[in-house]
Amino acid sequence: MTGAIGIAAAEDISTSGKMQQPMPPAITIPEPAKTAPVQNIAPKAKEKPKNPDVEMAGPLTEVRQKEQEQLFADLRKASTPEKSHAIASRLRQSFVRTGSDSLDLMLRWAETALNQSRDAEAQDYIDEVMAQRPDNATVWQLRARLHLRRNELAPALSDIRQAMILEPRNFDVLINYATLLRETGNNKGALWLYSQALSVYPMMKEAQDEMLKLTEADSDTAL
Repeated sequence: MTGAIGIAAAEDISTSGKMQQPMPPAITIPEPAKTAPVQNIAPKAKEKPKNPDVEMAGPLTEVRQKEQEQLFADLRKASTPEKSHAIASRLRQSFVRTGSDSLDLMLRWAETALNQSRDAEAQDYIDEVMAQRPDNATVWQLRARLHLRRNELAPALSDIRQAMILEPRNFDVLINYATLLRETGNNKGALWLYSQALSVYPMMKEAQDEMLKLTEADSDTAL
């Protein structure tokens, strides 16, 4: 299960009486304003945009989509941890890509700022990318981390859920979502998310270790 169905499964598997977090509002990107057609005018040659990022921005191209699908297939079949780690690194790079070199750089700066506890700086970069590319899962994931740093659990859950909707096979998003569910005491939902991460990235050690801990904890509780 992936996407919205997978999300429901993760959060419905909770302890009795657990309050469910609301789904984030749907993201709507306004359509460009319509202009009246111009008649009897020969079409002009396509001009290069002043900002090259405008031409580059957009969803995955067909070629990149095929490349990513091949990487996912290779990751599932990788025979050694070293091979799987190399493939996972390439997939992480593809997750960051927005179609704009400058926005990609801002995402990397935002992550670096978060890792160095420069939260205000990270917020600026995240806001800039979010304003231009709300369809990128990585920016939602980074904002979820920022909310969690500020002990804002509900917004963090909302943002990580949106990241999963946008890219349900992003194994880092699945792991971070599981961590947040554990913060709420929803260990069964976290277990489901760890299993989903391992179905995408079978040799992901973090998911293996955390799933083992939760399984052992559940076994001890049952005894």
